[in-house]
Amino acid sequence: MPFSDAWTLHPRQDSGHGQSSGQSNTTTSTSQNSTTTTNTQNGHGRTVGPTNEDIAAYMNYAIFGVIGILCLLTLPRAWARYRHPTARRATLRFKPSSKKTTESTVRTVPQRQATESSGASSSGEDGPSTEKAGELSYDITPITPIEGHSVSSLSSPTSTLPVPSRVASLTAKFHRINRYLHLPLLSTGYNYGQAIVFTVYAFFICFGCFYKNFPTFNPRRPGWIATGQYPLVFALGAKNNVVGFMLGVGYEKLNAWHRWVGKMMFVSSMAHVVGYLVRFTIAGRLVLGSQRQPHGWAAFVGLCLLAVISLPPIRRYSYGMFWHAHWMGYIMMIVGMVWHAEEGWKWSVAASVIVIFDQICRVFKTSFAYATITAVPELGCTRVEVPHLTRGWRAGQHVRLRTVSTAMGIFDSLEAHPMTIATVSESAGREGLVLYVKKAGDWSTRLYDTAKGPEKPLEGQASEKGIESTAEKSTKMRMVIEGPYGGPGHDVLSSFSSAFIVTGGSGITFGLSSVDEIIREAEKGLAKTRLIEFIWVIQDPSSLLHMMLVLQTFLDRVARLSTLEIKINVFYTRAIPENIAQTLTGGMTLPENVTLTPGRPKFDAILDHFVDRTRQVPEGPQGLNGTVVGCCGPVSLCESVKHAELSIKGRKRDAVGGIEMVEELFNW
Repeated sequence: MPFSDAWTLHPRQDSGHGQSSGQSNTTTSTSQNSTTTTNTQNGHGRTVGPTNEDIAAYMNYAIFGVIGILCLLTLPRAWARYRHPTARRATLRFKPSSKKTTESTVRTVPQRQATESSGASSSGEDGPSTEKAGELSYDITPITPIEGHSVSSLSSPTSTLPVPSRVASLTAKFHRINRYLHLPLLSTGYNYGQAIVFTVYAFFICFGCFYKNFPTFNPRRPGWIATGQYPLVFALGAKNNVVGFMLGVGYEKLNAWHRWVGKMMFVSSMAHVVGYLVRFTIAGRLVLGSQRQPHGWAAFVGLCLLAVISLPPIRRYSYGMFWHAHWMGYIMMIVGMVWHAEEGWKWSVAASVIVIFDQICRVFKTSFAYATITAVPELGCTRVEVPHLTRGWRAGQHVRLRTVSTAMGIFDSLEAHPMTIATVSESAGREGLVLYVKKAGDWSTRLYDTAKGPEKPLEGQASEKGIESTAEKSTKMRMVIEGPYGGPGHDVLSSFSSAFIVTGGSGITFGLSSVDEIIREAEKGLAKTRLIEFIWVIQDPSSLLHMMLVLQTFLDRVARLSTLEIKINVFYTRAIPENIAQTLTGGMTLPENVTLTPGRPKFDAILDHFVDRTRQVPEGPQGLNGTVVGCCGPVSLCESVKHAELSIKGRKRDAVGGIEMVEELFNW
């Protein structure tokens, strides 16, 4: 609604001029009173003190000042991260394998021997095409060390490169307070720490809107408070933003803050609109006053559209509708504000710069490629493999995946889906980027059915990231891959003395890449990690058959290292089918460090025992370097792991050098 106090017919023409009627005098008097919010008048009739625009600006200075302080506090962690070669590796976009990497690779792994070209067909059709492959043999005997390291160098790393140093986060330093702040607040989906910060922010906004200013008297200030939040709400919602980069957190972890700032923006806008509607009604000019504000109504309708469609039930029911309503809503907000208020264009320009910068970065991060998709019935997933994208990401990061195929639907190319990467960057096996897409919704089900289509099977196939127990069917599909995003941020997994990795179902992609990266750094002599425990929770125990080769590969590589120990625990929650039971008890023997256990894991006891084992690890010159707890999977699983991490007492935490939590969770 009108920030320029346009509730009179011609406010600029009336300024400084008398009125010929009592009604006009009354209107002008009210208009003049409404133009001074916190301003006071001196003896010469001039206003002094901050204007509404100034108040909005001051509040933004305070908000971004707090963010700046947090960024300064994270600088030591950022410095420690970027001193390490792996964490310093460019992760701005995906890249094909370099000639240097290809020539230096000495490790031999199974490769598909396709009889046809793996590239896109020259016809340019977007429909799926089959990939025919010949026989493929594999060997799970111990492999050759990667990247030119000899066996002796792996047993006693003598690398001259700097090993990663660890700087504890604020949550780890103040863990005695943090354990209470991270307790869940009933069933709200927030913890007590978030609730406290959200409450403080809400009080801050309400104080700015209503202090010495009742909305029906002068609603301009709530309007400017809402407009002043434009840069913040757009910055927190952008996939690429300076706030997340400086704090070392991904956009998915800032999403809760983005939603809350949007709620406060809606509250202050509602106070602004209702205040003016009341004034229009009292003056008897409700229809005329409302008609004179088309741009204000456009901005407010756009905000209301965002507020309603963003409600969790609607967002979960139809994410596509939510996504389309989102971009339409914020365009209405930005464009409407340009003409609604005299100084509104400045805030619209600031928001537009953030949006444009984000879109440019997303275009830069986007790769167009043909991917090989394979249905994996044992996991209930679709394996997506892009062989030529081999570097440009860190373990634990994810991509935003789009499909460009008539088999998936015309509009599916507009819908991006976050998927965690299962492989490591610059893998010695040159496997490329691999994803596992769980069959959980309409889009993922169509992708699975397309991969499972009437194609010729690939016989006897295996790869570094899995072993297929049955004949596979592969299909090629054109895809748009955007990323990488997220990841462990300023945490370097190989800088901890021990790593406790928990995954559930298709969340194993996070665990595979994390464990693989730690082992690779240990092989190079660039890791402080001495102990790894990898837990995978699945429903069907037959899923283990598909992943047995990669788990065996991890064990073989660690067996060559005298400085690293690994243990793999697989838990299943369904009864074992008879054919699988015969396979596990008869024709297949699990490795010594791999266990298959029925039931759900008791993370409190398992993590407590793991911390005790970490305390027995030989200490370095500066003592132990802490334990990292990584988790990816369903929300309930991550909450259980988080509860177990918080339950570790202070003395045990201090004895191992502190405990950090790294989550890869998409629950918006």
